[in-house]
Amino acid sequence: MDGGLANPVPVSLCRAMGADIVIAVNLNGDILGKHLRRDAAKDEKPDRVREDDLISRIAGQMKSTLNARKKDLMSRIFGVDRKEPGLYEVLASSINIMQDRITRSRMAGDPPEVILAPRMSQLGLMEFDKANTAIAEGRLEVERMRFALEQLFER
Repeated sequence: MDGGLANPVPVSLCRAMGADIVIAVNLNGDILGKHLRRDAAKDEKPDRVREDDLISRIAGQMKSTLNARKKDLMSRIFGVDRKEPGLYEVLASSINIMQDRITRSRMAGDPPEVILAPRMSQLGLMEFDKANTAIAEGRLEVERMRFALEQLFER
């Protein structure tokens, strides 16, 4: 695992490098309870097969069977079209819980002067295309914590 899990908010590293004031950014602040479910993909209509073409009918049945099995497998892995979570959601939630606990434990031992905790739970693990959303939330968090930041620098 990388530093994002081993030391998600490296306050101690900043202090070791000589920082007098540490402003931590905790991206795990609202990660617990996050649901990664996605809307199920719309079913595609099967190709029309001519009734008199035996090979086309067999191919159509095989395609239909494979699509059904693929959909079932994807449902088991990602939890799509199911009430219970899929394998991916259980694994991601387990890592999130572990990361949250490590973050809390490390910051309790060496607390920063200010903690910024942008609300990022609406973003998925691999949604790099939503950087603008993340940046906007970061700006909102700085605005929410403006008073604490101003007090920090008035010392």
